[in-house]
Amino acid sequence: MSEEKIEIEKSSGNIFRDLEIPDPEEHLAKCRLVFIIDNIITKRRLRRGKAAKILGIRKSKLSGLLDGLFDDFSMTDLFSMLEKLNHEIEIVVHQRSADTLPTKPHISTSTDNPRRNSVTGT
Repeated sequence: MSEEKIEIEKSSGNIFRDLEIPDPEEHLAKCRLVFIIDNIITKRRLRRGKAAKILGIRKSKLSGLLDGLFDDFSMTDLFSMLEKLNHEIEIVVHQRSADTLPTKPHISTSTDNPRRNSVTGT
């Protein structure tokens, strides 16, 4: 058996950046929102047809969204879906000190931070 060397490259922390997809930060934020939407639908044990009706989209569009095809959806669309699923959205903007490097947008849920009761993008 011959040993094959595998080249390993450290991730940037954003798969979309690593794959050189345009607007990687927006893709990552959308991905997180879709993950949250999927979790809500799963926790409520909603069938996709019922969830699509609540969200006001076709079942096929919801299936595509939950399968990762979210290019057709804006951040506003995803925020609207969260609102239709009875979730509040809170966007918090913090000023950073001049000697601090820029940070990436952060999206969390109340389960990530028990003191919060909303989805937060900072």
